[in-house]
Amino acid sequence: MGRRQLLQLTLLYTAWLMGSSQLHYSVLEESQHGTFVGHIAQDLGLEVSELMPRMFRLVSKDHKDYLEVNLQNGILFVNSRIDREELCAQSPVCVIHLEVIVDKPLRIFHAEVDIRDINDNAPIFPANDHKLFILESRLPGSYFPLEGASDSDIGSNSLLTYKLSSNDYFQLREERHSGRSKSLALVLQNALDREKHSEHHLLLTATDGGQPELSGTVQLEIVVLDVNDNVPSFNQSVYEILLPENITKGTSVFTLTAYDLDEGTNKEILYSFSNMMPSQLKRSFSIDSNTGEIKVKGEIDFEDNNSFELQVEAADQSSYPLVGHCKVLIQVLDVNDNIPELSVTSLSFPVPEDSSVGTVVALISVFDRDSGVNAQMNCSLWPSRLPFKLTSTFKNYYSLVLAEPLDREQVAEYSLVVIAQDQGDPPLSSSSSLVVPISDVNDNAPTFSKSSYTVFVKENNPPGAHIFTVSASDPDMAENALVNYWLDEKQWPLSSYISVHSESGKLYALQPLDYEEVKLLEFQVRAKDAGLPSLCGNVTIQVFVLDENDNTPEDTPTLVKVPLAAGHVVGKIHALDADSGYNAWLRYELHDISSSPWRVGLYSGEISATRALEEAAGGNSQSLLVLVKDHGKPVLSTTATFSVSLVASAQAAQSDARLSRTGGNAKPLADTANLYLIIAICSVSSLFLLVILVYVALRCQSQAKETIMYGPGTATLVCASEVGSWSYSNRHSHILAGVSGDAGAKSDLMVFSPNIPVFAVSGELGNAKSLVPLSPGENVVVEWRRLLQLIFLCMAWKMGNNQLHYSVPEESQHGTFVGRIAQDLGLEVSQLVPRMFRMESQGGGDYFEVNVQNGILFVNSRIDREELCAKSPVCAIHLEVIVDKPLKVFHIEVEIKDINDNAPTFRQKEQKVFVSEIRMPGSFFPLEGASDADIGPNSLISYTINPNDCFTLDVKRKHDESQLLGLLLKTSLDREVKAMHRLLLTATDGGKPELSGTAQLVIVVRDENDNAPAFNQTVYKVQMTEDVPSGSLVIKLNATDPDEGINKDITYSFQNHVPINLKNIFSLDSVNGEIRIREKLDFEENHQYEIQVQASDKGSNPMTGYCSVVIEVLDVNDNAPEMSLKSLTVPVPEDSPPGMVVALISVSDRDSGANGQVTCSLQPPGLPFKLVSTFKNYYSMVVGEPLDREQVAEYRLVVAAQDQGVPSLSASNSLVVPIGDVNDNAPSFAQLSYTVFVKENNPPGAHIFTVSALDPDVAENALVSYWLDEKLWPLSSYISVHSESGKLYALQPLDYEEVKLLEFQVRAKDAGLPSLCGNVTIQIFVLDENDNAPAVSSPAEDTPTLLKVPVAAGHVVGKIHALDADSGYNAWLRYELHEATSGPWRVGLYSGEISTTRVLDEAEGDFIHQNLLVMVKDHGKPVLSATATLSMSLVTSTQAIHSDGRLSRRGGSAKPLADTANLYLIIAICSVSSLFLLVILVYVALRCQSQAKEEIMYGPGTATLVCASEVGSWSYSNRHSHILAGVSGEPGAKSDLMVFSPNIPPPPGSEKQEQILYDSSL
Repeated sequence: MGRRQLLQLTLLYTAWLMGSSQLHYSVLEESQHGTFVGHIAQDLGLEVSELMPRMFRLVSKDHKDYLEVNLQNGILFVNSRIDREELCAQSPVCVIHLEVIVDKPLRIFHAEVDIRDINDNAPIFPANDHKLFILESRLPGSYFPLEGASDSDIGSNSLLTYKLSSNDYFQLREERHSGRSKSLALVLQNALDREKHSEHHLLLTATDGGQPELSGTVQLEIVVLDVNDNVPSFNQSVYEILLPENITKGTSVFTLTAYDLDEGTNKEILYSFSNMMPSQLKRSFSIDSNTGEIKVKGEIDFEDNNSFELQVEAADQSSYPLVGHCKVLIQVLDVNDNIPELSVTSLSFPVPEDSSVGTVVALISVFDRDSGVNAQMNCSLWPSRLPFKLTSTFKNYYSLVLAEPLDREQVAEYSLVVIAQDQGDPPLSSSSSLVVPISDVNDNAPTFSKSSYTVFVKENNPPGAHIFTVSASDPDMAENALVNYWLDEKQWPLSSYISVHSESGKLYALQPLDYEEVKLLEFQVRAKDAGLPSLCGNVTIQVFVLDENDNTPEDTPTLVKVPLAAGHVVGKIHALDADSGYNAWLRYELHDISSSPWRVGLYSGEISATRALEEAAGGNSQSLLVLVKDHGKPVLSTTATFSVSLVASAQAAQSDARLSRTGGNAKPLADTANLYLIIAICSVSSLFLLVILVYVALRCQSQAKETIMYGPGTATLVCASEVGSWSYSNRHSHILAGVSGDAGAKSDLMVFSPNIPVFAVSGELGNAKSLVPLSPGENVVVEWRRLLQLIFLCMAWKMGNNQLHYSVPEESQHGTFVGRIAQDLGLEVSQLVPRMFRMESQGGGDYFEVNVQNGILFVNSRIDREELCAKSPVCAIHLEVIVDKPLKVFHIEVEIKDINDNAPTFRQKEQKVFVSEIRMPGSFFPLEGASDADIGPNSLISYTINPNDCFTLDVKRKHDESQLLGLLLKTSLDREVKAMHRLLLTATDGGKPELSGTAQLVIVVRDENDNAPAFNQTVYKVQMTEDVPSGSLVIKLNATDPDEGINKDITYSFQNHVPINLKNIFSLDSVNGEIRIREKLDFEENHQYEIQVQASDKGSNPMTGYCSVVIEVLDVNDNAPEMSLKSLTVPVPEDSPPGMVVALISVSDRDSGANGQVTCSLQPPGLPFKLVSTFKNYYSMVVGEPLDREQVAEYRLVVAAQDQGVPSLSASNSLVVPIGDVNDNAPSFAQLSYTVFVKENNPPGAHIFTVSALDPDVAENALVSYWLDEKLWPLSSYISVHSESGKLYALQPLDYEEVKLLEFQVRAKDAGLPSLCGNVTIQIFVLDENDNAPAVSSPAEDTPTLLKVPVAAGHVVGKIHALDADSGYNAWLRYELHEATSGPWRVGLYSGEISTTRVLDEAEGDFIHQNLLVMVKDHGKPVLSATATLSMSLVTSTQAIHSDGRLSRRGGSAKPLADTANLYLIIAICSVSSLFLLVILVYVALRCQSQAKEEIMYGPGTATLVCASEVGSWSYSNRHSHILAGVSGEPGAKSDLMVFSPNIPPPPGSEKQEQILYDSSL
């Protein structure tokens, strides 16, 4: 299948070569002179005998005479030596282009001769020997690039194979890249050992693929370099040292020693702290990098840190040092350098003077940051003789208690000093001063100056009036002497009548008092101080209401005497409310006061006049509706009716108020109010008594000190409102809130006391409501259990030195139960609040709280054991419980149990380990382990790493049970393969559930100089234009070295074998690898350069990489195209077919590539010529479109040749191409048809029209002759045409009545060969002349028209019928009655009807018989006329008379006129109607056809006449208007215009033409 495709391609290529008019030959380079190349004459189809006559010549494009043609035999042969490498260098195709030119006719042939390569060049290495430096640590498989050989040949002759001499360590590797380039390298097979073999000598041979084979060699010298392959090591892995605190800075701690088996710089060791060591350790200690001595750098404080762990590294001084590790453990010894710290945790100041002996006054705690004996302390008081003493309560806690009774009157304040001293050597002490004030006790109650007071108040007082002031005194101090007053309402409520100011003691009447309702108010005012407990005193107040005359007799309306002044009070409404406070505060409003002259006081209820009332208002009576509302929420109201009668009598009138409740009968108000008061007092008294009994019962139950059981139930409601406040505690006095005027929402506060869940005997959560009473036996068991619990509790109390112990897991939730602290401390739950139970933590945190409702200790906030105690095995929170009355301190210790809530954590989330790539398998690299904040099993850590091929985890247990964690190298590393290894180190603790932490291990493989620099490409190809200035950048080479440090630093240079001329043209920067131009490039001299560059690193034993830079010089478009005209054929006949060759043009451009690619074009565009490329830069100018000389007789064109360079260059050549004429145009008329109008009766031989045809050709092709086409009918008797001028003549006079239209064709023929013809249609319309007089129809002779009288006016008695042989205006007739015979008759102007002008009766004797003479005239010019006579006879007989018109026609017989005229009229009307309808239809059709822009079709037929006269106008519109030739002549000619639409005859031979001929023959 492949061969078949190859054969097809070969045949296709051969066909293309044959079709391209180009010959192809080939010849070997270095061929001898005269070597046969090919039969060129035969291959070109030329006879050998024609070579010299046709001036056969061979031209080479490069003007070299490598080849020549023997004109005797037409053979192409080698003329001079051909060196392919000199001609084409490394180009895969090397061709010599030849041009063969022959004349007669001129032709050009093209030939190519392919120069084939032979193996005449051997491979060459850049140098004869090459030295390589290789580290002994390089691993097997490492490769080292070599510079290969070069061969100037191409193809298989340049394919090189390499061979290395036999050895045990190296083999040769060849890699082929794209573009057939090859890289060469040595591959290490076995590990090197410099101690065995320091050098290796090898021979590298390169052989090409030619026949015969040629080869070249290079000597390889390999030097093995030593590497740093031994790690420094310490004598011990762990060093332990004791160091006292507060040691002087700079003191030597220890000196470390490490050794290295290497030599030179690899043996010299530097000491340093590990990077993983915390920075605070580095601030505390320093290490000498040379000696390894560790010294104290910062402060060493036992209290801050009692131990240090230093990680030390020993590194050699090689370029990539190896590191050894060890640990130094420093234990810090304590020194007594901290004085005791004394703090007063609680003070009970001031101390009441009635405090009992043993009362705790203050709580004192002491603390010493030292340890051991240095932290043991004693406390004492100074001065010694004071009523106080110190009692040790728990460890370093002391209580300052009262030793003797106090008396504030003797000593109001004590100053004392508390001293704390430790037992260190020397001992240290501290002190704190205390000032203990003695406070007053509230032992004096407030007293009044009198036991009772009597107050007299007039009724109808204003609301809020001050009526009296009470005052009490208290001999105590401060709040004990602060007195508050309030009303004692135990007997009856008085809040609606009287109020007392709580601070000043002023009494106020809240509403006007009414003697008729209340005559005496007796109550007690109580005074209470603000002490705790408060003491009270009271005084009795008697308020007597003095009566005023303000009531009228009952059941009588209020009589008011008029006139009455404005503001006069006429009555008062009295109302009471059983509520109190705001709810009993009443206001009065008058209903519907819009037109009433009355008003009511808002709070007094007094009714008064709003304006003065005159006597005229006497006798009027009015009922006022008063609305009474309270200030409660919701507002309650009632109404009262007040009757007022106005009297004008002079007698004294008394007023009476009748009050009636809404919806009820009239009753005395006083009785109802008293009844309400009695009910209210009884209700309040009962409620008060019930409250007192409940309060007494609760207090008795509290004093019984029974065990309190809490359980779920109804919450205790405590209210705080705007009026007052009540609570279970009477510690503070209550200031009552006054009532504001605004009716806002109540701000009552409702507080519920929480319900504490109870626990059953088993300890489980229970419900007090569901507990079942126990039997007597069960009660005994329960009592024994309680007794046993108390015994154990007491023993634990004694053993714990009055300290309670609890335990709770860390991270417990808020509210977690810890213990019954009140029960365990022997405190009653009911005493916790009164005794101000409080708890304090030694650390100050609020981790725990006590519910004072049930005495349970619970978790209040999150507890984190690790935050509190770090790694301490015992973690406890010390609590102090303090209660007053008396002050007492209890110590509680809550142990915080560890849970596994902390995952192992690494100090660094990422640890970096630096490993040299030459380290051997089995090497150990220490790692920093993880830490777990938990303790015990939760902190036992195990380690794992993710699976990998290079490292395993090694955990070593040290003598102190600590772990030494490290990585163990399994296989050798190669930094160039993988420079960094990332491992995940996982630490898992031993808790349940297990927690884990991870750290990222980044193993950085350190470099050794084992890699030669390598370029990105072995061959760089760069293109440069030849016009680039000197100093331009050619390329920036980039060689990379996978090594690091100085091994990675690269210097660039030309290889030694680079020619001097290249170094003169190009320069190379040794640092950045930039190649720049030194001298100007010239494409014509050399279009390609190849430079060999090497890159060497800066290692101690540098390694080198190689590359080639191929610089291709790009041509600049500096040569304009050259154009030559080979042949030109002119003039060009205009009937030349497209493709005919007019001229041969060749173009050339000395540039190459796009600059040498030339395109030719013709200017200006749009010419009927085009350029066709025949072979490469050869063009033929051919006819591209049909030519027409009549349009363009000569073409001036420019042939432009333009290359494709930027900017492009061009050349041009002007050509003049004349066009030769061909008879290709027939004579043509200006119009397809002509319309001619000729008046009839013309003279014979008159010139009526001229036709003219044009022929655009020239000379005889444009000579035209005319003749008539008489194929349709003979016209020679009517018309003739002049053959040269085209004039038309009428051979005889034309008569319109005989011939109205002459239609024929005139033909025109030129004198060309062959001749061409044209024709035109002529339509001659004969115009009518008025040459026919009207003719009257002949009636029956001598037959008069008989009329029976009487005859009405306008009666038609007859009609004249006349015709005119002419047409148009000439045939339009009018009728006139001769004046002499007119009489009572008239005739229609155009109808010819004769009718009466008046009524004819029997009395018309004169007109019994009369002849009427009617004149008939046409409208022609001149006017022609005729006459007709009509006889009229009047008869009076009753017989039927037939009238007859007798018309005397000259030379005619008499006929009935009426019947013929009617027939003609009917025919005329139908014809005119049909013609009009036809005209309308044709007009519509033509208009539609005109809008559709369709082609107009003309056909033969009778011409349509369109008239335009003075009377009216009719039009028959075609798509185009026709300009008619009018025939003028005589003056006074008719101005009527007659328009005929011309009809075009159909083409000869068509069916329509035959039909016309047939019709004409008929």
